[in-house]
Amino acid sequence: MHHGNDQPYPFVFATDSPMLGVYRTLEKVRDNPTTVLIEGESGTGKDALAQWLHYNSPRKEGPFIKIDFSSLPEDLVESELFGYERGAFTGAVNSKLGKLDISQGGTAVLDEIASVDLTVQAKLLNVVEAKQFYRLGGTKSIELDARIVALSSVPLAKAAERQIFRQDLFFRLNLITIRVPPLRERRSEIFALAEFLLEQLGRKYKASSELNTDCRAVLEHYEFPGNIRELRNALERAVLMAPGQDITPDSLPASWYTSRPSSEKMPSLEDVERDYISEVLRQTRGKKVKASKILGISRKTLLEKRKKYGLK
Repeated sequence: MHHGNDQPYPFVFATDSPMLGVYRTLEKVRDNPTTVLIEGESGTGKDALAQWLHYNSPRKEGPFIKIDFSSLPEDLVESELFGYERGAFTGAVNSKLGKLDISQGGTAVLDEIASVDLTVQAKLLNVVEAKQFYRLGGTKSIELDARIVALSSVPLAKAAERQIFRQDLFFRLNLITIRVPPLRERRSEIFALAEFLLEQLGRKYKASSELNTDCRAVLEHYEFPGNIRELRNALERAVLMAPGQDITPDSLPASWYTSRPSSEKMPSLEDVERDYISEVLRQTRGKKVKASKILGISRKTLLEKRKKYGLK
């Protein structure tokens, strides 16, 4: 076992961790290829859980294939997923295996399933229900021998209510649903988790840094909207800025210790915008072009907002 983690599961650092329930549920389904839905905010580690399930199941020797629906252009989703036969559309000179074909005997991970449009959802319903699919332009159905794991950062129940997600597909996926707790619900583990991530980063950059205990208060009060990913990215930046030096509260993003916990007065949208723009300007050292790119606004808009908020 690695240092600091005497728990039987990865990324669990407290005996009262809400992650223990998550792993117990995964344990129950790991031996049979039941469809599993994993829901949780962005950056909570849904991918890692899908991998754990695969590599701790009888299919661990089989392929682990991920289809990320949020990054695929809409017109490519079906050919990526189902593959196509020769001549299925203009330009289909050869037939092509889809991700479902490649996942045979293993696990197919459908990432950000809520972002799939309704026509593809109808086809996915057939995949989940009948465990079979058709290639584009194909006439014979192909049996699917793969565990389906669906991931979503939006609660599918809500998406189904708002009618952007098919109710019948939701019911099909909702047999075994795992809710991954956000980092702010894992207060007792945050410091140990940060130490563990720092150790990983130390190996990656060959520079070991210790986490100063003064950081504990900062980590335990911050809300972490970006969850584990946000924590890891900030630590990575701190390591790159000062390799081999201990990480103190000063090495962490300023917004972490100036932000108020949600129980206190909620800031207005303008407060948030001002703080965010000033943080981006600080990180880009006032480079307007780079800052406006990160913010997704034009340079002109950035200059207007700087003037409005009196930022340097």
